Amino acid sequence: MSSDHTVPVRAGRSPLRRDASHLHALRYAGRVAAHERPRGGLGRILMFIMLGLGATAAVVAVVAILVFNALISVLSVGLPDPARLETLTFAQPTTIYDSSGTVELGQFGVEDRRVVAFADVPQLVLDATTTAEDRTFWTNSGFDAAAIAAAAAEGASGTSERGASTITQQLVRARLLPSDVTQPGADKYLRKAKEIIQSMRLSDAFPGELGKQRIITAYLNEIFYGHGAYGIAAAAKVYFGVSDLAKLTPLQAAVLAGLPKSPTTLDPYRYAKKDAQGRLVVPADSPPVVRADWILGGLADGARWTRLSQSELGAELATPVVLAGDQARVLRAAQFTWQVHSQLEGILGDQGTDAVETGGYTVITTLDWKAQQLAEKWLAAAAIAPNLPRTKGAALLKSLKIPSSDLPWIRALRGKDLHDGALVAMDYTTGDVLAYAGSAGYTRDDIASPKFQPKFDAAGDGSRQPGSAWKPILYASAFDSHKLTPGSLLLDVTTKFDARQDWVPRDADQLERGPVLVRKALQYSLNIPAIRALQRVGNSQVDKTAEALGIRFTGGREAYLQAGLAGAIGTVEVRPLDLTSAYGGLANGGDRLPPRMILEIRGPDGSVVWKAPEPAGTQAVSPQAAYQVTDILAGNTDKKQNPIWSAKLALHNGKGGAYRPAAVKTGTANEARDLATYGYLAPPADGDHPGLVVGIWMGNSDHSNPRAKTPATSLTAAAPLWRAFVRDYTTGWPVTSFKQPQGLVRATIDAWTGGKPGPWTRARTTALFIAGTQPGAAHQIDPPGLLYTVACGGYRVDLVKAELGPSAWDAADADWMRRARSGPGTRGQYDSRTAYFWGQSSWGGPIAGTCSSQRVIHHGPQRPVKDKHKKPPPPPHGTPAPSPSAGG
Repeated sequence: MSSDHTVPVRAGRSPLRRDASHLHALRYAGRVAAHERPRGGLGRILMFIMLGLGATAAVVAVVAILVFNALISVLSVGLPDPARLETLTFAQPTTIYDSSGTVELGQFGVEDRRVVAFADVPQLVLDATTTAEDRTFWTNSGFDAAAIAAAAAEGASGTSERGASTITQQLVRARLLPSDVTQPGADKYLRKAKEIIQSMRLSDAFPGELGKQRIITAYLNEIFYGHGAYGIAAAAKVYFGVSDLAKLTPLQAAVLAGLPKSPTTLDPYRYAKKDAQGRLVVPADSPPVVRADWILGGLADGARWTRLSQSELGAELATPVVLAGDQARVLRAAQFTWQVHSQLEGILGDQGTDAVETGGYTVITTLDWKAQQLAEKWLAAAAIAPNLPRTKGAALLKSLKIPSSDLPWIRALRGKDLHDGALVAMDYTTGDVLAYAGSAGYTRDDIASPKFQPKFDAAGDGSRQPGSAWKPILYASAFDSHKLTPGSLLLDVTTKFDARQDWVPRDADQLERGPVLVRKALQYSLNIPAIRALQRVGNSQVDKTAEALGIRFTGGREAYLQAGLAGAIGTVEVRPLDLTSAYGGLANGGDRLPPRMILEIRGPDGSVVWKAPEPAGTQAVSPQAAYQVTDILAGNTDKKQNPIWSAKLALHNGKGGAYRPAAVKTGTANEARDLATYGYLAPPADGDHPGLVVGIWMGNSDHSNPRAKTPATSLTAAAPLWRAFVRDYTTGWPVTSFKQPQGLVRATIDAWTGGKPGPWTRARTTALFIAGTQPGAAHQIDPPGLLYTVACGGYRVDLVKAELGPSAWDAADADWMRRARSGPGTRGQYDSRTAYFWGQSSWGGPIAGTCSSQRVIHHGPQRPVKDKHKKPPPPPHGTPAPSPSAGG
């Protein structure tokens, strides 16, 4: 007789009834010790049968065994070695972390899987799995003949809860059968036969308790659970948001254990609905919950380690199945993470993308999560908030916790038609990329437009005009090649530099300041002197310096060479990442280290498979030339040297609000299309902080010109953004100063001419020179008295004499002198006006031209010959005539 055994049921469902003898038969035989179970498969079973037969029957049995073994041998041909179980690998996503190894930036993978060890799988999960899929797993020889028969009977009656394949068979089918057997259209009976044989072979190859542990661990890591989840660990996360399997409830474990039978049709998300509380609940009568209840009943009857009491079972049955909900995969520091993905492909070589997507690597990057958060915060404040409706913009700024002191410059950007930005921060002592944002907001697809393309990486994949931010590279090349010094004289006179193209560039403010020394020309970002500087140095020399600093021009080096003198003012596009690294080279004494994003790659087992080599740099320019540029740019943040720029760039975040030295340069491209600011701090003194260099670009994704009546400039947009990020990131850091290297000397020079002072001198100043190039030295670069000529009884300012460019430029110099004799503000033919330099009320003396009744004293110093038709006048008394090369 059989007796009925009633178990608790879910509300709204007919009672679950189980025949006690049936439930008893389905209990785990795991209580039998592993060494007590039979081993060896059908061959050994037949041997036992033969021993129980008579002599005649035994002969028949022997023949049967021989035939059976022969069949086994034939079917075993081509089967993989079961020992391959030891070396099975599972496709796992590669996980990217920040430099601390604790902040996950993202994952890349074709399958959502996290491999776990047997020790990580709780007994509850093991019991739920074997209850659902293979109740004799711990004792069978890889297949279960009784289960096959039972499944056939249940299938005929329409009450089948599980298939006939054991856990071992399912693993074999997935990983240990030849592809020609498992491919679509293959003979299913042959596959089944080979599957059973291979399962027996696998059980023999991995006997005992440890063997079973290896088999079920491989199964739990391999099997597909639906909804994109491969393996039990991924399934727990996808369905219930559980990362630690030990935290699964019996109900959750039962739901997961029931999915491999039919992962698509049993996917709980297909049936889930939101309840009044907003929870995603799976109805009690849905197929995945019904199957889970059946598994819970098996656990109540008793599994190997788990036995739910009637009250525990009732509680689980009364608990609704609540899903975690689909979690959108969000990449942190997304554009940086994609750059890492690209670099991984190169590091992993031939394996390439497949290795990244399936290798299960753990990648430790250089990213500083604090710096990244600040970068994204300030880009959103500067480029997104001003373009939102006022209420939404104010709400965004409030949520970002923008200080009130920063609100004025941000509000001033409203209506300026600037929609995007990028920021790169690096440690120039190692090349490590600390923060990297290729757009103003990677996830802001809600406000995407041609002018703001959130996914496009303008920092590393895009190229932008650096504008005047290019000038430090030009002048570093000039200093290093001994063509100019910080004390060299250049002319700020609007000139038709290329008559063929009618190219007449101007300074940003449309003013012409006449004679200007290099230091001031760079510090105040004057375009016209920079063009004259490039004519002195040559595009080829600047290109070589740029290449050594790691800069790649859009269009290649030919693009820069063909740009001609326009290459002086940043018209050739470069990647912001490269230019940031180049500035880092200047900060690092001319030693440029390439950008580095990956520190270490670990395999799925935790072993280190690749480690970044020790940083090795390239001495792109001499330490002396690099410091000369640094010393000039540092004046941009010092109100005593440059009150205009320092108002936007000065940092006062040292202890007690102390001033923090920084070398910074801004850049505004033509029509304000690209706005940039690049700069760096002095090297750290404590070793606990990075050598910080930061580059910022602002503009529009589609490269369109801003449509604003008064466009923003780098000084009103990118500069305050640069300061805000650096200020917040370095608060609390010790204040350090730039250290002058050996090989530099400070010399007193004529404040207007730049050479050695003489009788023409009206004011003096000092400048830093590479030893031996200072005025009066053996390799002096700047000739004495270049600006002055003797006329009208004294020394007069003569720009034509000081012009060291082509003779075709003399006409513009002569025109400037004519206008300058009328004073500042006189407009010329190219719509620019004469002006004194900031803080000055002279151009160094009277302008040569119409004489008054003054007595001529003697001849002034002369410039080098630049035209064979022009003969230099004799030198002044006691002054040697400069050589033709003295002026560069």
